[in-house]
Amino acid sequence: MKNSKNENYITPKPGQFVMIWVPGIDEIPMSISGCDNNGNWAITVKNVGECTNAMCKLNIGDYIGVRGPLGNHFKLPTNNSKKIFIIGGGIGMAPLKFLSTKLTEMKIKHTLVEGAKDKNDLMFMEYFQISTSDYSEVDYCTDNGSHGTKGVASYVFKEIVEKLTEKNLPNLIVYSCGPEIMLYKLFQICQEYNIEYYASLERIMRCGCGLCGLCTLDPLGLLVCKDGPIFNSKTLKKIQDFGKYQRDFTGKKIGIE
Repeated sequence: MKNSKNENYITPKPGQFVMIWVPGIDEIPMSISGCDNNGNWAITVKNVGECTNAMCKLNIGDYIGVRGPLGNHFKLPTNNSKKIFIIGGGIGMAPLKFLSTKLTEMKIKHTLVEGAKDKNDLMFMEYFQISTSDYSEVDYCTDNGSHGTKGVASYVFKEIVEKLTEKNLPNLIVYSCGPEIMLYKLFQICQEYNIEYYASLERIMRCGCGLCGLCTLDPLGLLVCKDGPIFNSKTLKKIQDFGKYQRDFTGKKIGIE
């Protein structure tokens, strides 16, 4: 998304999202995966439905609607005193790419753990190697063992944590985005070891501004679009829906797979 005027533009923060409208098709939430100093934003699109399919068929010069940036953002550390882990899976790497870029700009070192079902599903490998490598290291894992460690991201992180001393654990911060089952497992690990944890949650959204209620989290009544999408451990502990339920387009609760 290019800003042609290059002035008076809004600068989004890592973790925020936009509502993307494809005329005649639909409007859906998309994470912001990048932003440059000229006011140009980036989103990362995976072809998984009618709207994303239409987006993948757009040509240069075609029009889309953009509302945002919306929601809150990842709370960034101020220095290198913390050991930072960025953990993601699948398309959840999109906002984490933005976060890694920002930390690199701040010259803050961090470790990325990226998981996917297969090596062909891993994202931004070349980008991390070229653009953030001075301040980041990346551990890859795949469900089938086709690249990196065989297993899931939460398993890799648990192995890393178990090798650390109790003295180092309070200095850890974990930022995450991806399948909610993965996020819930990471949350449990961080609770066990008293690690500071932030997760970006995903829910069905029609409005993006707190009107439709489809992204409500029980029992607190928090809205992912307004109160999130980033939540810390203290809040996640109180959300009974976390890792268990979401709502469909009718508002009915359904299980998270």
